[in-house]
Amino acid sequence: MAEHDDFVSAVDDYLTRSYAGDRRRDLLDGGGWDAGLAAELAELGWYSLAVSQDRGGLGAPPAGLGHVFLEYGRHLLIGPLLENSLLPALVEGIDPDADGTPPALVDPGASVPGDLGSVALTGRELAGSVSAVRFAAQAGVLVVLAGATVCLVDPGAPGVHIEPLASADPGVAFASVSLDGAVAHTLVTDDGLGDRIRSWARLLLACELSGLARGALDRTVAHVGQREQFGRPIGGFQAVQHLAADMSARSTGLHNLCLAALADARGASPSELDLITSTAKAHAADAAVRVCEDAIQLHGGMGFTTETDVSWYYRRALALRGWYGDETELQHHIGAALLAPERQP
Repeated sequence: MAEHDDFVSAVDDYLTRSYAGDRRRDLLDGGGWDAGLAAELAELGWYSLAVSQDRGGLGAPPAGLGHVFLEYGRHLLIGPLLENSLLPALVEGIDPDADGTPPALVDPGASVPGDLGSVALTGRELAGSVSAVRFAAQAGVLVVLAGATVCLVDPGAPGVHIEPLASADPGVAFASVSLDGAVAHTLVTDDGLGDRIRSWARLLLACELSGLARGALDRTVAHVGQREQFGRPIGGFQAVQHLAADMSARSTGLHNLCLAALADARGASPSELDLITSTAKAHAADAAVRVCEDAIQLHGGMGFTTETDVSWYYRRALALRGWYGDETELQHHIGAALLAPERQP
């Protein structure tokens, strides 16, 4: 585990040196995708952390990715982080691409059921559409969740239509995907794989949201310690201190919940993993957005401009809030799971 802690420290050090200031803001303003950055991270081996050693990776468990995603959020890193890190780790038919070309997860369940569309599998043929897919236009392979089956599809295959979309998330490029008799070249029949992908996606997004909250807090504390009003730093005013204290409490609570969820997720049964990750994502969806809202308030009018990083943290938190469930949707899901007959004594 010490090796993986060293990896997290290396990620933080590298992003502090090489992904800051004007470069970060230029990339955030570039639509969520940069081929050069993706290739850079692939060369550094960041996408191989949770890939098994016999496939050339470092062999960390999926929970090890969570600690890295905390840093990704804190540094506002863009790109197909979830796709390039998680899918090669869980789907044996996918290996990290040397130039960072991502797989794209075509999942109708990534948002409120029914909102994004549906996909049906007949034999090896897929039909249906998903209205929002992360990095589909840049993908080297489509990972389609069709019921209980995970299907690998060539993006250039007959019957596949991909249409790039405008994105409100500065860290992600979106596209719609339509499948009209597209043939899957690989069917992965591993029982429960689709559910595991969704559970780990929820937990890693919760960790990224936690990192966003921490980054917004750090920048706000620095700002209120420097910004002066009436001849002294605004951090000396009690009202500002109270708001900053609330931000710290929310951010710290979310961080600790994510660490506990990552620890509990190791070896959890499928039903327990679903409950753990849903709980973490529900809290993250609410807490991270609240911290970012308070950060905007303490920055005043300049907090809404792209010249300050807190505006980017806020936009990213809002965009990730509903991906794989916001707090309201997941609260209903958690309640139903807790009250399921099989859980009752």
